[in-house]
Amino acid sequence: RLRSAARDIVSCLQEAKMRAVKENANTDVFFDVANDQYTAWVDNGLPGGTGNGVFEAGLGEVLFKQITLSNGIELYQNTTFNANVFGFNSRGLPATQVGTVFINNDKSNYRKIIVSIAGNIRVQKSTDGINWN
Repeated sequence: RLRSAARDIVSCLQEAKMRAVKENANTDVFFDVANDQYTAWVDNGLPGGTGNGVFEAGLGEVLFKQITLSNGIELYQNTTFNANVFGFNSRGLPATQVGTVFINNDKSNYRKIIVSIAGNIRVQKSTDGINWN
């Protein structure tokens, strides 16, 4: 289940990247560590607004993914993204600080999903949350 959860986060980030380019707008993903869930949306502030890292349904922003992690899987610490929000710009490049998402399971296995400055996404694993490969 942990591997699947990591793949789902990667897929969400990839979808955010593709939607940003397709819709010529910023997209954001918010990682709600307290509730073990993440939400992705087109952050264009329509009509006439701009992206601000906050989902604003009343301004026409489109929510395209909202996932709660399975039982036994958790976001075990804050991401390294500013305010736990990561975004892509209309060129598919990071629009916010790059960083890492951390998840683990109830069997002491860990995964971290890393977004690079070029917008590349990769997963590393660990059995202790300290040593990664």
